[in-house]
Amino acid sequence: MTLTRGARATGAVLCAVLAALTASWIVRDLRTADDLSALWWFWAGDGRTLLSARQLTTTLHDPLLLLGCAVAGLAALRSRAAAGALVAAAVVTFAVRLPGLWLLSAHWMDLRATAELRGRALVSVFMSLAVAVGLIITVVAGRRPADAPWGATAYGASSQEPPHGAGPCAPGTPHPSRGALLTVFVLLTAAAAIRAAWELYWTAQLPASSYAGRFTGRANLLLPLLGTPPGWLNTAVVAISLTAAGGALLRASFARPLGLAAAGLLTASGVSGIALAARLDLLGHFGTLPTVDRLTVGSWVGELAAGVVTFAVLARGSAFADPTVVDGLRPGHQDRGREPGRPADAAPGPPPPSSPPPGW
Repeated sequence: MTLTRGARATGAVLCAVLAALTASWIVRDLRTADDLSALWWFWAGDGRTLLSARQLTTTLHDPLLLLGCAVAGLAALRSRAAAGALVAAAVVTFAVRLPGLWLLSAHWMDLRATAELRGRALVSVFMSLAVAVGLIITVVAGRRPADAPWGATAYGASSQEPPHGAGPCAPGTPHPSRGALLTVFVLLTAAAAIRAAWELYWTAQLPASSYAGRFTGRANLLLPLLGTPPGWLNTAVVAISLTAAGGALLRASFARPLGLAAAGLLTASGVSGIALAARLDLLGHFGTLPTVDRLTVGSWVGELAAGVVTFAVLARGSAFADPTVVDGLRPGHQDRGREPGRPADAAPGPPPPSSPPPGW
């Protein structure tokens, strides 16, 4: 399935609106911060910066969301993966914006920002979530068969040609190796397992009342105004990564954009974590660190590696061209590409000789 022309245009407009909402908060923080380095360390999660820069509001996920919306908007107009790109943008928006509905209304947020700033942030969160819902509705309502003429709807078809990259795959498209897709599956699954393991660790370490705050937020968590509770974020990244990993194994149409979204989240976490480890001189004294700290640094390195490699594999345009084993078991799959009227057991080949060879 792909999208009609109207759905593509609507999706691109919605992505532009979501990008504008996100960019407005980034620009506000750029003007508020003393310099770019202060904003960067705020995004990286340096506790000292979080305590001193209470007027900053964004996180590292905001520029990531801005970039994702821009890419999804372009994909909506140009790519055959438009539906998956729009859904991926909506999923990431829900992951990083939904907690704002209850966080911004919490009484302890009075100590973090003024009532006016909290009100603006809450309106922005509502608008972002409404746009994300609009993206899902656009994809559901604007679907059409991938092999239908461009502009086709449920009541007819247009004779217009599709834009570049919007139609079915052309014959001779270069196929990736099965090892590349298996790499994506292994890396995303391993990264999800690391995140899940840390949640299990905190479940055992924290009392139930404190652990619930990892999802709902609490006063002693140093969260920015538009921040996401760590437990909620971990769960979202695990869900996105596992879904993309399974889709890569089956070459599902949504796997590539969702996998790129997961790769972006993992890369951002790895980059900020390693930068913070370097700032706190954890790398230079790695051998003398407690076991938990060493595992934390190792997790950041693993997330960065998984994100970068996954992005490099999925950035290739033909990432899901080959059929899977599951596809081969579907009825009629072997008939695809066969010449009309050719029997199932008659494979193309050279024509038979006009007469038998001498000696017969």
